[in-house]
Amino acid sequence: MKNAEFTISDSLLHADWETIAHALTTLNNGVEGNSASARKLRAELGVVKVIMCESIRTWNGESSIDLSFFIGSYKTIQRLEKEFEFNGVKNRQFIVFLKLLLQKFGRQKLKVKKPLALIAEFGKMKGVIENGDNTL
Repeated sequence: MKNAEFTISDSLLHADWETIAHALTTLNNGVEGNSASARKLRAELGVVKVIMCESIRTWNGESSIDLSFFIGSYKTIQRLEKEFEFNGVKNRQFIVFLKLLLQKFGRQKLKVKKPLALIAEFGKMKGVIENGDNTL
């Protein structure tokens, strides 16, 4: 018999990005209390939700993810998990969802932005435009 987490993981792996973005916005973060650290953690989780949702909604199904977004997501989820432990949050449903989402991210093709290559390409284009060559 399959473990329930694997069933959820499998269904999340096959879900479309719009459904995942909706689940991310509606899922309760589990942080309770009015202490300063709890309010700060809720604010951080709100920002993480907004950034992830906006990024996910712009993906057009090409099955690729920017490497910097993937690494940033990984580091953020690790940091949030430590914050949950530090604040004694017992409801870890949101962290489990983020970890499952990270697994889905890991199955995407990684895109790497190469700023030096872009600068060189723009330099070539600038030379073409300045010299009046119509070789584009």
